[in-house]
Amino acid sequence: MDSLVDDEPLAHVVAVADELFFTYGVHAVTMQRIRSEAGVPLKKLYGMFPSKDALLAACLERRDVIARSALADRAEKSDDPVERVLSVFDFLDDWFRQPGFHGCVFAGAFGEAGAAAPVVVSAVQAHKQSLRELVTGLVARTEVRHPDAVGAQLAVLFDGAMALATFTGDTDAARHAREAAQTVLAAALRD
Repeated sequence: MDSLVDDEPLAHVVAVADELFFTYGVHAVTMQRIRSEAGVPLKKLYGMFPSKDALLAACLERRDVIARSALADRAEKSDDPVERVLSVFDFLDDWFRQPGFHGCVFAGAFGEAGAAAPVVVSAVQAHKQSLRELVTGLVARTEVRHPDAVGAQLAVLFDGAMALATFTGDTDAARHAREAAQTVLAAALRD
């Protein structure tokens, strides 16, 4: 992803493709449409990204950086270590209630591309792992004795809330996950 940040034409194509994929879905968007919307020749587009899967993976890598940065920024607004952890659920709650919420792009990309696109699977798995590490890092700044185990449990709650909001439209999923996370943290802090 770092190379995309430094390469303006690549970053432009990724931003355009990301918006199209997010708005219309992966299967509905062709490389020709991306070429037209991005204003680049098809040959140049395929020179940048040899396949739509490679371009989708770049879009997911971009989304991963944006999501982790936003979550970290939200967490750092609190001075209380426990509230920093819980803030990731508050972030989700705010996101789920936005009018343009279409669900988790990683779940959508995985669902559309599936196992037939290993590069997409790798990008989704890397994102999920990076979120788990972010949550675990926040947990490690509390008084919890087993931050890796608690971080893993909270990551499941985080992903579960995203799945419910994405697939059922349950905008209260993050609030329920936050309450469960509070219970897990309270129990872990007593150990």
